[in-house]
Amino acid sequence: MLSDTAAAEVTWARDAKHSNRTARLWLWAMVAAGAVLRLTALGYKSFWLDEIASVGTARRAGSAFWYWVWHEEGNMAAYYVLLHEWLHFGVAETTVRLLSVIPGVAAVPVIYLLGTRLFGRKAGLWAAGFLALNACSVVVSQEARAYSFLALGVLASTYFFVRLIEQPTYSKAWMYGLVAGLGCYFHYFGILVPIAHGLSLVALPKNRRPWKELSAAGVIVAVAGAPVLWMIHAQSIQHIAWVQPASWLELYHLGGFLAAGSGKAIGAVLLAVDLALIFLFLRKLKSLWRDREGGLDGWRYGLIASGLIAPVVITLLASIARPVFYHRFLIICLPAWILMTAAGAQEISSRRGRTAAMAAVCALSVASAVVSYTQAREDWRGVTRYLMARARPEDIVFYHERLGYMATETYRTWLAGEGAPRPRGVRIFDPAVNWETQIGGASRVWLVLYRTKLEDQAGRAIDAKLASQFTAEAPVKFRGVTVVEYQAKP
Repeated sequence: MLSDTAAAEVTWARDAKHSNRTARLWLWAMVAAGAVLRLTALGYKSFWLDEIASVGTARRAGSAFWYWVWHEEGNMAAYYVLLHEWLHFGVAETTVRLLSVIPGVAAVPVIYLLGTRLFGRKAGLWAAGFLALNACSVVVSQEARAYSFLALGVLASTYFFVRLIEQPTYSKAWMYGLVAGLGCYFHYFGILVPIAHGLSLVALPKNRRPWKELSAAGVIVAVAGAPVLWMIHAQSIQHIAWVQPASWLELYHLGGFLAAGSGKAIGAVLLAVDLALIFLFLRKLKSLWRDREGGLDGWRYGLIASGLIAPVVITLLASIARPVFYHRFLIICLPAWILMTAAGAQEISSRRGRTAAMAAVCALSVASAVVSYTQAREDWRGVTRYLMARARPEDIVFYHERLGYMATETYRTWLAGEGAPRPRGVRIFDPAVNWETQIGGASRVWLVLYRTKLEDQAGRAIDAKLASQFTAEAPVKFRGVTVVEYQAKP
């Protein structure tokens, strides 16, 4: 017969094995739930302007593509390279967006590994569940943009950074440096991630700071990211000229974006719940800060707090010179946000209260994700199909602003093919300029207004010039775009 000690060890091993199996089952259930949410209605919405720009960039052939990425659009360069090859499968909305779904789903097990290493298995599982259901993650995983890759890169680099600190070796330094450096190629804001990691060292006990290995990692990040810094310096900044000065409203938009993809209705309630859990996380960090010289626990909490706070503060300070604070760019804060809410939930002493908080986050997250399926940013597909059905090749289509020309004419190429006859498109750069000389003998013209309504000053100026020759039909409104048909007067 086994002794009491041996029997206890057998029982412990059996319970541990059962616990591991249960954790794996829960994890893969969360991965499956995350995949379902990200694949549902994947092609339902039209591409919006930024997605059209992504596909347009990636469709450039050969040397033209590489020239454009290196000289004109280096931001998200790694994503464009991947999309350039992915487009061999087609340019339909579902096909193109599927590329972004892959890292969105892959992030779920990665955040589990990171959360488990930092705060224990329960926190890891909760973080995986929160991320799988998080509407912000669902939204960016359903867009033809680099943000889901960027979020995965933040998680991966943070995981390798934790391993480097816990067991410093040069091989781990190399791995961390390469992953962190590569993240900069999915978005320029990826540069802020290793900076946030570095700032977290303030919370690390002095005798646990592996300066040699950290220095090696820093050199690798610098070498890998040097071309990105060159592109930031050399390329035009007009693509972010629209960013407004930092404001409290944009800070609220950031919170709503990270919590639920939006700060409206359900998102506002979920933001309040998340902030309550983050408060509990920060309270725990404060208590650990006093004893930070005694171990790694305080640093672990400080690392995740730095992942949220440092990019926000740095971006706000940079915006004093030039506005760059915009909520979508700060998707790099999403992993920290999720981990802080999961670790904060652990601080609720009451089991009933903890269960209620977790259920609220999950239910509100799913509701926000479902709502996001119908919230199209811009309906360029609807505009293009409308013009394809009604406009004849001898008509003229005027576009104000000129980005509308790019969006509609590019979409029409995908939907109808390169050789299909189409009306001539004319960009109106300034309503005061003599653009109406382009009408010629056309008996019907169309006006596509983007970021402008017919009742706005620019819209009224264009309509006044057309009114002398044409009669306007009732405007047809699409999401973010208005189309007006003008028939020649008898």
